[in-house]
This record gives sequence, C-alpha cells and structure tokens, in this order.
Amino acid sequence: MVRKVLLGLFVATMVLLMPSAALAKAEPSQGTAPTVDATETGGGSNFVFQPADITIQTGQAVTFKNTGQVPHTATADDGSFDKTPLNPGDSFTTKPFTQPGTFTYKCSFHASLGMTGKIIVGGAAVPGGVATPPSSTASTTATASASPTPTLTGAAQFGISPSPTPTAPPSEKYFPKIAGAIVVLALVGIVAGYVKTARKLADKGS
Repeated sequence: MVRKVLLGLFVATMVLLMPSAALAKAEPSQGTAPTVDATETGGGSNFVFQPADITIQTGQAVTFKNTGQVPHTATADDGSFDKTPLNPGDSFTTKPFTQPGTFTYKCSFHASLGMTGKIIVGGAAVPGGVATPPSSTASTTATASASPTPTLTGAAQFGISPSPTPTAPPSEKYFPKIAGAIVVLALVGIVAGYVKTARKLADKGS
C-alpha cells in the first residue's frame, strides 16, 4: 500500500514538472554579454581592444576581459562605467544599456596610444540576438507629407465668414447715366427754343 502511494506521488510530481521543463526549453535565450578583450598585440607594443567597436541590443551588457600582460582600464567617456584597473585575468561587466546610441570608451592608461573603442546600442533585444535599430522613416515620411495649416487672420480666425461686397441694383447702377442724358436733352431743347424765338423776333423787327 505504501509503495503504491509513493509511486502515485512520484508520477504526479513528474506530470507537474514536465510542462515547466518544456516551457523553459521553449523560451528563447538572449545569450551572454558580448566580450571585449583588453590586450596587447605586436609583441606587446600595441595596446588594443578586440573588437574595438561592438554592436549590441538594448538590455544587453558588455564584458571587458584583460587577456594581456599589463593592467588596463575600461572607462566610458560619459562616465557611465569605469573599471580601473583591469588587471591581467580580470573581467568586468557593465550594466545593461537601456537606450539606443553610441557610447565611446577607452583605456585611461593607453588612450594616447590609440586604445579606444565604441559600443553601438541598437533597438530592443529580440529572440535570436538580432538588434532592431530605431527607425525614423515613418515619422519622417509623415512629417514630409503633412500639409502646412494656413494661418487665419481677421474675422476668419473666430469662425466668422467675411460679408460679401454689396452690389448696386441695376436701377441704381444706370440711373445717373439716364438722368444725365435727360438733363442734356432738356438743355438742348431750351437752347433750340431760345434760338427759334430769337429768329421770330428778328423777322418781325425787320
């Protein structure tokens, strides 16, 4: 009886653990932090970072390892990280980079000899370790295609349409011309009557 109970508990435990184990295997791995070696080349005459330039994703860190024979440092130019000294055999891992951008660094002991580098941080980390660089194409296109908004002035800025220019009715438009013609005709008639009357008086006098 006891064996059956123990066997049942064992089977139940395995059933509960199997989905968790399968889920853990299904989750994508982000991998370890990329490594930059601080070392010497050319028989110890050249002090270098290998690789000097490295590209990572946001959320990743970088590990500096001294694989050379002399002390070095791993010092960010903006002060975001610093390991001084980084002795032979030592390793130092930065904090995860949370913002895209380019971060330059150097070995403070040998920067004047060209021991410098940069970390290029791309977009958000994705499964498979591929960086997604930030894209500005959509925003640039939207800005370029947007039409400028016209500036309203006067009454239009308050939503009031301007009143149309009043047009005189035809009777008022042509009245001055007609009246002028009538006055001229009247004067012509008066002058003609005066001339006619003057002629009649002249004929009687003769």
